[in-house]
Amino acid sequence: MIEVEVKLPLFRRSVTERKLLDLGFAAEDLIRESDMYYNSTSHDFMKTDEALRIRQSDNMTRLTARSILTYKGPKLDDISMTRKELEIEISSPETCDDILNSLGYTPFFPVNKLRQYYRKGEVEACVDQVEGLGSFLELEIMVEEESGREEALKKIETILHDLDLSFSESTTLSYLCMLMKKAKMIP
Repeated sequence: MIEVEVKLPLFRRSVTERKLLDLGFAAEDLIRESDMYYNSTSHDFMKTDEALRIRQSDNMTRLTARSILTYKGPKLDDISMTRKELEIEISSPETCDDILNSLGYTPFFPVNKLRQYYRKGEVEACVDQVEGLGSFLELEIMVEEESGREEALKKIETILHDLDLSFSESTTLSYLCMLMKKAKMIP
């Protein structure tokens, strides 16, 4: 699957959330997500623009929890966060961590956020409150093949326009990179 995603900082979170509802997005679950990212000396994900993480999600709406192992490939363009994404649910994040450590992957940085999900058809909107960074909006469409990327980006651009936002306000930095820059771990 290809995740076509655009991310923007939000300065008027409540206004954006109200506009999402006005555009026909339905509020879904509120989830606390704790991500631990991994790296290794034999495969430096920061250099290859990839990511490997274990996400622990606590669904505050349904009072459930789950954990997911995710691989994200390098970004496919310069204007969005579009990339290949592979995920699998895991029953034991601790065992998965042990496996990754045994293979030479070590945890190197956490990202924690509270995420409100919204959905309208194939478009998922996430309003995030990221610890140490503030509020962000992510708009995402999953496509089967990279050939669907351009059409998905056009749909996202239309929604941004309807929200009085634009691609020019977006960032291609992950929360991980933003936090590492803030901590002066990377330039």
